[in-house]
Amino acid sequence: MSKRAIYIPILYNSHLDPIKLRVVCSGLEEEGVPFLLQGREDQKNYIELGADAAAMSPLQVGIGIDQEGKVCVHHEKLKQETPYLEDTLQNARSMGQNAARLVKGLPLSL
Repeated sequence: MSKRAIYIPILYNSHLDPIKLRVVCSGLEEEGVPFLLQGREDQKNYIELGADAAAMSPLQVGIGIDQEGKVCVHHEKLKQETPYLEDTLQNARSMGQNAARLVKGLPLSL
């Protein structure tokens, strides 16, 4: 994707079952916000992955997912150790929706 493209990056541990990623993507798709999936071989945790994703995002918002299924939504302007939202893949759809709502300026869904 070009630097001018609008998307939310999702950085995930490449050992995570790809089927589990589908739920996060569904939440973003429901809100109509494009995303970019990128697997990582490094051993970063979900918060570090989320911070990296936010730093590379043209929207300043990114999602990180670790091998254990912990997920966070991060914003580039927050401290690395303090994600905007964090949860598990059991609530991944709402994490995707809320990442999209954050960039759209809409209230978060509960």
